[in-house]
Amino acid sequence: MKQLTVVTIPREAVISINGVPAGVSPVTQFVPDRGVFVLAEKDGFFQSDSLVQSPRDTLFMQLREGCLLVVNTSPPGCQIISRGFSGLSPCSLVVESGNSVGITALGEMGISVTRTVNALTPGTRLVEIAMPYEFTDSANDFNCVVVPRDLLPFAMGSLTVGRYEVTVSQFADFMNAVDPELFTDSSSLRGRTCLMDSILKCNWRGPVGFNADTTAYAPLEGMNAHPMVGMTRNGAEWYCEWLSATCSAGLEFRLPDCDEWEILASAGSDVAVNLSDINETILTRHPELDDGWPETAPSGAMGLSDWGLCEMQGNVWEWTLSEHTAVGGSWLSSLEDCRAGSVIMLDDHLGYPFVGFRVVAGGYPEDIIRRPYTQGTGD
Repeated sequence: MKQLTVVTIPREAVISINGVPAGVSPVTQFVPDRGVFVLAEKDGFFQSDSLVQSPRDTLFMQLREGCLLVVNTSPPGCQIISRGFSGLSPCSLVVESGNSVGITALGEMGISVTRTVNALTPGTRLVEIAMPYEFTDSANDFNCVVVPRDLLPFAMGSLTVGRYEVTVSQFADFMNAVDPELFTDSSSLRGRTCLMDSILKCNWRGPVGFNADTTAYAPLEGMNAHPMVGMTRNGAEWYCEWLSATCSAGLEFRLPDCDEWEILASAGSDVAVNLSDINETILTRHPELDDGWPETAPSGAMGLSDWGLCEMQGNVWEWTLSEHTAVGGSWLSSLEDCRAGSVIMLDDHLGYPFVGFRVVAGGYPEDIIRRPYTQGTGD
């Protein structure tokens, strides 16, 4: 055995000898004559190691200063990835100074957020990453994603956004709530109600009908989890009012404006879209494609955007706050129309088999209830 003293520049680095903690430098310890492996670590500096085959009395080790990044996420516990580093927040890593570095946080639902940090000089940087998270309202089981204001333009504030386009099942619940008697009059068409005639103005059979004994509104077979289509813009706004009244979290839901929708959709520009393909019998624009659905795809079928939102592009055009305006493309659209900046002008007082809607609300929910993410709505 031989006595070895380890001295570091700077001092007070944590020393390990052959993988065993030895204390804070300078440190003296007896080591085997055959050689040792010495590791020195200090916050804000890169690790330094040395394999000493013939131990001498004193080992000097120079630690190279870097930029210490202390990463916090909200909520905590997100996986942090950056240039070969992987850990769970809160955590810290040292990077080369004089450069910019990308830090990616992976949260629930597979959501990822990447921040670019300027590490121009040595020292410590605190990196705060606010992550989108899932919110499910306890009163109506409505599934949303909360997008924090850090990810949005300053003036917008945070947004609570329907993860999916409003589904047929959800819209049928609304219709049963506002018209429990299925009110009809002599001017209604056979098989229709006054409510249908007022907000489902489409000369085509929509995805909502009646249950087996015609006592309640119900989705047509197999359409529960598909996006609701055929409602007028007023019908979509009426649904928002009803959803707000039933919300346990104090949220006031509405249609998104065009700018909000485009920003939300931009986070999913690389997600697959449901658009006109070989399944459609009319206006087939991409006969080489086959997505498996003759018209709309069920909620969540096309995957998640980086912010956890589904079918932001394609599937159905979505009504907005702007009059006569829907956005995003549909199952009857070309690929060029299925993008964040796509807009179509329509009659607000008509329903279309390729137009649905999504809801948003300003701010954070007061009553946050989280549950594990599962593909699709399960309606």
